[in-house]
Amino acid sequence: MSTSTPQVFNADTIIQRNESRFLASQLGAETVMMDMDSGDYLGINSVASDMWALLQEPIKVGTLIKTMVEMYDVSEEICRAEVDAFLPKMFAQNMLIIQAA
Repeated sequence: MSTSTPQVFNADTIIQRNESRFLASQLGAETVMMDMDSGDYLGINSVASDMWALLQEPIKVGTLIKTMVEMYDVSEEICRAEVDAFLPKMFAQNMLIIQAA
């Protein structure tokens, strides 16, 4: 799937982190990553680091949100809004693999 294609994520979209492209290392509660194709470094905060960990295996977006709600004791609406805002950024950075339906 091309990164130029607008991607809409819904609860049934199955995603996984793109481990073949990124090297990741924990630095305290945060994660530092290197894009092996471009050589660029990225840093993600502790919440995004937890999300990255959950994406080790294929997971539905709805399941990811439910798990994050339980981890952070936050409302589903707030969590969904945050995840919905972050996933397209991850996709744009080639951090996600989206499985075909």
